[in-house]
Amino acid sequence: MDYVIGVDGGASKTFCLAARIDGTITGFGRSGSGSYEVSGIDKAKANILESVEQALEAGGASRDQVKLGCFALAGADFYPEDFDILTAAMQELGVAKEVLVKSDAIAGLRAGVHRPYGVVIIMGSGFNGGGIGKDGTEIRYFAEGYIWGDLGGGGAIARDALFHTFRGWDGRGRPTVLQQTVLEHFGVKDMEELARLLYYKRESLSKIPALCPRVFEAAYAGDEIACGIIRRFGEEAGISANAIIKRLGLQDEEFEVVLAGSAFKGKGPLMLDTVKDVVHPVAPKAKVITPRYEPVVGALMLALEAAGVTIEGDVEHNLDASVPRELRRE
Repeated sequence: MDYVIGVDGGASKTFCLAARIDGTITGFGRSGSGSYEVSGIDKAKANILESVEQALEAGGASRDQVKLGCFALAGADFYPEDFDILTAAMQELGVAKEVLVKSDAIAGLRAGVHRPYGVVIIMGSGFNGGGIGKDGTEIRYFAEGYIWGDLGGGGAIARDALFHTFRGWDGRGRPTVLQQTVLEHFGVKDMEELARLLYYKRESLSKIPALCPRVFEAAYAGDEIACGIIRRFGEEAGISANAIIKRLGLQDEEFEVVLAGSAFKGKGPLMLDTVKDVVHPVAPKAKVITPRYEPVVGALMLALEAAGVTIEGDVEHNLDASVPRELRRE
């Protein structure tokens, strides 16, 4: 029996799914960062290999049975040389007869859409976005950070919360309940102690992104500053989606805008509603959704399709029935 594997290698973690060619998922593996920009190419390869080996072992499959592997990787965003580097690196792993490298944005898109085209905005620890047109045209953002025009992600939301918290405390801004939230998050008694902690103990900066879910909670409770932060990033997600929609000529089409990543899992409807408010004047038939599955399932679907399998009928049923619960979003 032939197998395929789908890998989602992100900045903080790597997931892998192995499946038979009939769509039945047989194994799930996980490891650390799969981004060569974060961990370096050797460590990223080691983490990806660990996740693949776990997934294959769980289903009793061997490397020589893997017909094709789709590796949806952070860092495979725009430049052809990045794809060349990553394709060669994945081939060196020796876990699949054929290797396909895709942007993690495209895997996030495939995990959500019911059509072969659409738009995806990803706000995980950082920002990414892309889309596929009706004619198959594929576009992506640079996804390298703020100076490349990127704004969004859990880290950015958390940093914005700190910005407004400090300004509310020192008188340049309005008071916010986020102040107490921030103090509890970092385990300090007051803002002066927090300032010293962040300045002198740089390792404390690594705790900033984990503040993001608490910003959503404050917004859900009605804090005006927190609501403003969530609206700001929701508007940015909508603006980013609209730019892709226009470039692909999808304004008058029925399609899905997929909002993927941990920042879109925050409490309450404010983020999603804000994106809808921005997108619908440009593309009134667009359906703004969160994906059915985590991006690794999209990577597996891309692997199946690249291996010549159409995901419908029994294959679609087998896939949906065997997706691990923790990888479902619905």
